[in-house]
Amino acid sequence: MTQFITHKWLAALGLASSIAAFPALAAKDVVVAVGSNFTTLDPYDANDTLSQAVAKSFYQGLFGLDKDMKVKNVLAEGYTVSDDGLTYTITLRQGVKFQDGADFNAAAVKANLDRASNPDNHLKRYNLYKNIAKTEVVDPATVKITLKQPFSAFH
Repeated sequence: MTQFITHKWLAALGLASSIAAFPALAAKDVVVAVGSNFTTLDPYDANDTLSQAVAKSFYQGLFGLDKDMKVKNVLAEGYTVSDDGLTYTITLRQGVKFQDGADFNAAAVKANLDRASNPDNHLKRYNLYKNIAKTEVVDPATVKITLKQPFSAFH
């Protein structure tokens, strides 16, 4: 039964993704049913697989993985790493808008990373971000992230 529900869920996500690809249809409502409850839509506060899968259907990150498991740019255009491995300077894609029409920019990245890396927020995925010492806006299309210690898997 679980396998059947999983296939239905994946098919529903595939359908939703296909519909979103067509601008004329993107403004329409999509209803998706799942055979279980997800716990949150907050990607920084989800530890269960279903919640992460749901979140990934409408959130994008700066980077992702291609079919060969190599890092690819998603909302980032590229990045550089300082010689000491502590500072990542990331150039962001321009012209990207949030669902409410607000611009995606370095300030938005900073706000999200500041929230995720703050232990006072008690987010379930804090351990993934606790190595961030600070996040700085260089300009609207560039963000600089400084780590507490080098961590090659950061991006």
